[in-house]
Amino acid sequence: MQGLKVISVVGTKKTGKTTLVCALVSELARHGRVGTVKNMATHPVDRGDTWRHFDAGADVVVGLGQAHLMVRRERGDLDSALAEMEAEGMDYVVVEGFKHSDLDKIVMGEIDAPNLLRRIDIGEINPELVRELADMVRHMEDYAPVK
Repeated sequence: MQGLKVISVVGTKKTGKTTLVCALVSELARHGRVGTVKNMATHPVDRGDTWRHFDAGADVVVGLGQAHLMVRRERGDLDSALAEMEAEGMDYVVVEGFKHSDLDKIVMGEIDAPNLLRRIDIGEINPELVRELADMVRHMEDYAPVK
C-alpha cells in the first residue's frame, strides 16, 4: 500500500502557482484521491457572517451549498492539515505556498526555497510537462512529518 505523497508549489504572486496546482490535481486524480492545502495566511475569514458566527461563540462553522466547507476557529498548521488529508484517505496532496516548509517543492519564478525539485516558468506549462511532474510526485517517497 502506497503512503501519502506531498508536493508544494511555491512562487510569488502571478507566477502560475494556481494554474500548475490545478493541472497537477487533474493529472494526479487519474491515479488516486487528491487533496490540496493552500496557504491563506493573509486571506480574511474574519469578516462577514462567518466571523459573526465565531464572534457569537461558535467553534466550527460549516457552509453548505455547492460544496461542504468547514472553518474552525483555531489556527491550524501545515502538519495538522496534512495529517487530516491522510486521515481522509488522500493519496496525494498538492500544497500551494509554504515556501519555508520542509516539503519538496516546485518553484515558479525566481524565488529561493529549500528542497527545490524543479524550477519552471508559467510559459513552460503544457500537458507533457504536467504528466512528467505528476509522475515525479507519484514516485516520491511517502510523506513523513519532520519531528
